[in-house]
Amino acid sequence: MKRRSFLKATALTSGAVCLNVAGFRAAARAQFGPGSNPVLVVIFLRGGQDQLNTVIPYNDKNYYAIRPSCAIEKEKVIPLDDQWAFHPAFAPMKEWYDKGKMAAIINAGSPHSTRSHFDAQDFMEFAAPGNRTVRDGWLNRYLTATMPDANKGYGLPELRTLGMQELLPRSLRGRYPVLAVPNNLDGLQETLDLFEGFYGGDKKKDLAEVLKKSTNVRKGVAADPVMTSGRETIYGLRRLQQLLEGEGVEEGLGDTAFQEYPGGHFASRLQKLARVIRADVGLEIAATDVGGWDHHVGLGSVDGALQRMLTFMSEGLSAFMTDLGKDLDRTMVLMCTEFGRNAEENGNAGSDHGHGGAMWLLGGKLNGGKIYGKWTGLQKSVLYQKRDMPVTTDFRDAFAEVLQGHMKFEAPDGFFPDYQAKLDSLGLFG
Repeated sequence: MKRRSFLKATALTSGAVCLNVAGFRAAARAQFGPGSNPVLVVIFLRGGQDQLNTVIPYNDKNYYAIRPSCAIEKEKVIPLDDQWAFHPAFAPMKEWYDKGKMAAIINAGSPHSTRSHFDAQDFMEFAAPGNRTVRDGWLNRYLTATMPDANKGYGLPELRTLGMQELLPRSLRGRYPVLAVPNNLDGLQETLDLFEGFYGGDKKKDLAEVLKKSTNVRKGVAADPVMTSGRETIYGLRRLQQLLEGEGVEEGLGDTAFQEYPGGHFASRLQKLARVIRADVGLEIAATDVGGWDHHVGLGSVDGALQRMLTFMSEGLSAFMTDLGKDLDRTMVLMCTEFGRNAEENGNAGSDHGHGGAMWLLGGKLNGGKIYGKWTGLQKSVLYQKRDMPVTTDFRDAFAEVLQGHMKFEAPDGFFPDYQAKLDSLGLFG
């Protein structure tokens, strides 16, 4: 590693994110009590997830008329009530819906009319539709607004947030430092080995010499604080790595049952995240993406592209919720997508970029087992621009209600730029 690259990495590691994981549990309990702090997990479905074939208005004749090859036959859906049903590939979620631990918000989304993936994703993750000047993600704004006074200098002793992928989701980008967790932890191992070599007992003078030559800082001013912070960071990251890999995670977790997960990166991320949540280290916010929802071709009916996506997603989510055990009551999963898709199928047995779509909520103290939002039907006269599901619930209302009802945080004026969220407009928490 080049000297400049090392120093840059050192500054980011020891200065921006001081991860003293040994203090995570104590800090969390001092603030919230043992195992009581709420956790919000945000999963972004990138590409524009299709609402109509996931939560299906199976008694609406227009649904079958506008989707002659893609509609799910009545005999094959999973009914929720007389109006709504799940796609058969979403079967693992039916149990959670029946238990009141899952709900959907239909016709949700952004009031902005863009059909661009990039703009729509930015608008939702920054929670500022149409505003291209806001660059702090809405989750990062929450973390900044709720930062304990002792940590205003960004020397953070507790693990409040994780990005469960190598590239941070936009919602987590901003002033508050966030650690990104790669799918393959070998890279983290190599990085820790490198830093440990510099911060280790025999290498203190080596690092001090490097810093002295490279920064022209007076002897004694930089060395001790950097060494102390660096050693704490390396120790903390080692402990985090152990949690993510499941080493020693059983300690202190009582009779929690460990759940087997399906294969794939998505399920693996959820499994790692469940370990951190169960370990009760003060985690509040986590986020990850699931790409692959842009089904212009081959959306499918009971099989096809959507079926494959819903299968691995629902199996992973169900395993995650089971794995959390008693911690599910303090953990909420929020799933959203940049926009929905056309109501009518296209000439390629798919569906193009639309407007209103679905949001999904799981866990926590959710008033679940319900389909929220305003349903307006599928007649062309009520569709947005005569082609799309309309937006009858602004996504910011859902964000605000989750922050207030689950995280116990009422967004102040300006938290959602140019918008005053309608709190409790949905009634997600009874």
